[in-house]
Amino acid sequence: MLQQQHDLADPMLKRAQLRRLLEAAVAGTAADGIQLSAGLDTSILATVAAQQGRRLTGICVSVADGPALDEPYAELVAKRLGLDLHVIRPKLSDLVEKMPALIRILGTFDPMELRNSIASYVALEKARDIGIRTVLTGDGADELFAGYSYMFNMPSTDLPKYIQHLNEVMYFSSRVMAPCLSIAVELPYIREEIRSLALTLTTEDLVGERDGKRFGKKILREAFADVLPNEITWRAKTPIEFGSGSTALPRFAAETIGDEHFDEECKSASENDNVTIRDKEHLLYYRMYRQIFPPPGEQPEGTKTCAQCYGPVPRLDMSFCRICGAYPI
Repeated sequence: MLQQQHDLADPMLKRAQLRRLLEAAVAGTAADGIQLSAGLDTSILATVAAQQGRRLTGICVSVADGPALDEPYAELVAKRLGLDLHVIRPKLSDLVEKMPALIRILGTFDPMELRNSIASYVALEKARDIGIRTVLTGDGADELFAGYSYMFNMPSTDLPKYIQHLNEVMYFSSRVMAPCLSIAVELPYIREEIRSLALTLTTEDLVGERDGKRFGKKILREAFADVLPNEITWRAKTPIEFGSGSTALPRFAAETIGDEHFDEECKSASENDNVTIRDKEHLLYYRMYRQIFPPPGEQPEGTKTCAQCYGPVPRLDMSFCRICGAYPI
């Protein structure tokens, strides 16, 4: 028993166990494609698949008029592994044109959710169009291994409890979008065995420092450092909206909605729908939302109610609204 406890506490053994579990998770998928942002998480998946003799087709989104950061990393990984890489370069107007379809699928007008999900939407759409049947995504790694800056800057005593909470409530739009696009997705990081291991990890396993900077996903970085290029192993977390360039959507909204219309429509949304509109991008998506759905307050009740849109919130311990994006609630 003492030896078993010692083994579970050994960082090297934990890394080896994580690597075995992730290799098995990838081997157990039927994926023939990958949404390749070439951050740490998807680079690991692509590398593991290549080691298993599978050359996945990569899809990378690089918005033509946005600060797309992922493309050079995706090209690096694809060249290193010999992958066929398809880079999609939509304009912001193309993303806005597709947004109503995405809003219909996800039932939200939350700008952060939509900016991130639209990149995945166009990637899955492209994958389907070129004949890919199943796409791997890196969803879940940030939640389970402390990839977000707010997580790895938490007090060390709070982080494991927070990961336990995320394990219960985390939600990935790729799983909702894929069936609507007639394609499948596989999320190796959220396999039960990997989730179980993640819940045993300490802050010391997850958080470290390098060159004076704090970083998360320490165990993932170290477990696969020998098979990744250094610039991928230590690449900082880049949210999808920045990596793809969809973060420029607020600029599009600001340029297309005049101040007078904004003020009038905010007042109307508040008085008629009990919805608080926060900015022009929020209004852009709310316009689309209301073409499809009734006001959030007219939807079936949840466990609690969002004070900013009066929509239902399914859990008492949820601190944000999935419909309007309000935080905290």
